[in-house]
Amino acid sequence: MMKQFGRTMLTVMGLAVVAAMSPSIHAQATVSSVVNHGYNTNLGMFDFNIGELTFINVNRTANNYMFSYQMFGPFSGAGSGSIPASSVNLSGASVNAGNVTFALNVDTCGLDPASFTTSQGSCGTFAITWVQIPKSVGGSTSTSGTTHQYTPGVGTTIMNGHTETFSAQLTGTALGYVLPNGAMGQLEYLTNATVTHTK
Repeated sequence: MMKQFGRTMLTVMGLAVVAAMSPSIHAQATVSSVVNHGYNTNLGMFDFNIGELTFINVNRTANNYMFSYQMFGPFSGAGSGSIPASSVNLSGASVNAGNVTFALNVDTCGLDPASFTTSQGSCGTFAITWVQIPKSVGGSTSTSGTTHQYTPGVGTTIMNGHTETFSAQLTGTALGYVLPNGAMGQLEYLTNATVTHTK
């Protein structure tokens, strides 16, 4: 129990650090889109072995994805903005089959700075895979209606519609940082959702 409490406190402290150190990004217009079927992913973790705090989010819009990252430790960097749909590869039959794989492969150094902003040139390659854990093993959470997600330095995402969130196993690298064995994140399935993003 004390170990879990310690991890919870580190997560809370990490969020405070992220809020304090987030990059300043100029205000942009609100963007809304309808996602008939799509996926969002996220990971938030602290690697005790090397003192690395990592937050990564990928959110589906109508024609592409909004991607944001904030990393503190030996591998540091922050950035957010739009990435092409070709940066994501989806496979697997359906969430009900428990075998959806969401692969992100993008070099943020090659993105248009008008649509993707990095903090102090902290760009690089992200090659991360989320593999859904079946509902019978990892459970799931269903939400209908409107949800708000605020990420410091990135903005607010409002989703109106139906979402179902699953646990996911992660592998890959972020800015040269190799995710540790057993890294976990979330895979969120959107159905007929209106997604509004404001910076």
